[in-house]
Amino acid sequence: MDNDLLIGAMDSSSDGILISDAHGMVVYINKAYEEITGLESKEMIGKNLKDLLEKGVINKALSLEVIKDKKRVSTIHKYVSGKTALSTASPINNANDELIGVVNNTRNISELIHLKNDLTNTKKLTLKYSEEIKRLRQHLVKDKDFVYRSRVMEETIELASKVSGYDSTVLIQGESGTGKEILSKFIHSESPRKEEAFIKVNCAAIPKDLFESELFGYSEGAFTGAKKEGKPGMFELANNGTILLDEVGELPLPIQSKLLRVIQEREVYRVGGKIPVHLDVRIIAATNRDLKQEVKDGNFREDLYFRLNVIPITIPPLRERREDIPELIIHFLEKLNRKYKRTVTISQKAIEALASHSWPGNVRELENIIEYLFIMANKEEVQIEDLPTRILSKQIINNYERTEDENDEVPKLTYLLELYEKYIIKEAMESFPSLRKAAQALGISPSTLCRRLKKFEIEIENNQEIKNNRE
Repeated sequence: MDNDLLIGAMDSSSDGILISDAHGMVVYINKAYEEITGLESKEMIGKNLKDLLEKGVINKALSLEVIKDKKRVSTIHKYVSGKTALSTASPINNANDELIGVVNNTRNISELIHLKNDLTNTKKLTLKYSEEIKRLRQHLVKDKDFVYRSRVMEETIELASKVSGYDSTVLIQGESGTGKEILSKFIHSESPRKEEAFIKVNCAAIPKDLFESELFGYSEGAFTGAKKEGKPGMFELANNGTILLDEVGELPLPIQSKLLRVIQEREVYRVGGKIPVHLDVRIIAATNRDLKQEVKDGNFREDLYFRLNVIPITIPPLRERREDIPELIIHFLEKLNRKYKRTVTISQKAIEALASHSWPGNVRELENIIEYLFIMANKEEVQIEDLPTRILSKQIINNYERTEDENDEVPKLTYLLELYEKYIIKEAMESFPSLRKAAQALGISPSTLCRRLKKFEIEIENNQEIKNNRE
């Protein structure tokens, strides 16, 4: 091979190249090596790498490591030029596999490192903005009475937010009190139709013989007692906006077939009318029934089910997202405090007791309980003893179990009643500064309270004993 061609090729390389002989003497470096490392050929060529290392011209010599160990070495190094490079030194062997030299290839990776850092920073910013968006969204839905902390509710809200920008029919399923109507309003408020009407139809509250006229309206003279000018139905009132068919599983089969035609044709005929009213309306259906099962049982049309179930959203019951309960409790209290200009709070023990309840009525039941506690609270902080008996009883049953040394022959009810009594006495002793005041609050004599304390092995704090002795 032509020597000039070989040298020209190496000089044209964008990678830095340094070649030394088997003794560490530098025999060649190209221009790229000078640019990357900041070292000049005149101070390198003809010099031994050991001497250059000792004089401090260079601070690392991979080629010497290769000469010593007879194997390839790589490292990332920052040079005096300020550039960071990946250097790989490889042995050069002759036909007899004897080391005759070392070639060091140095590649500038400063830009790659900058790109990596930029990418890392971008990821951090993306995460930061994502968290900010999440926080803002939580504030947004909180303003719309959607309060949550659980991941499952976060996913539900994200799905609702995503579908809000489309006109596809949404079927919201969930137990009574989970917030189906609130989620429907949220979808409407996030949609392009938010400035238009949101009409709710409670399918379970309309008498069967009035379903058709209520949903589709009626024309003049359609039936005896009809208004002279006729009446628009719920679909007409919701035109250009959103209609919520709440408890859609309650629709009678004859009305289901007519609703199916309205969804398919996007037009409605009033009762007694001959001219269709064209509709541009977003349909959201909600139910606490299992519509799949209703279809199997013959109570719901399969074709209507598929028309409604374009985007299914299921709201989980409160018992499956208990981490949301403390957030909801505080939210409902804040609303009541703002409305009635009070500052009622709730103790942590009371929150924990409420969080352990099963809440068959879901969020609606919880809100009603908080309103009850707010009204009935005699102090500015709701205590665990203020909770309804049914919740306290379940709290005791769930949280107290017999230990191995306790008598299994005692009837369970007696055992639980004694636990309940012990629980109340302990709360009284913690709430009042002396034994006498605790006894007065419980409506028993101090001596009776002492016997109960001894029976249940409840210790009296020193300050209570002192105050009791003084009184």
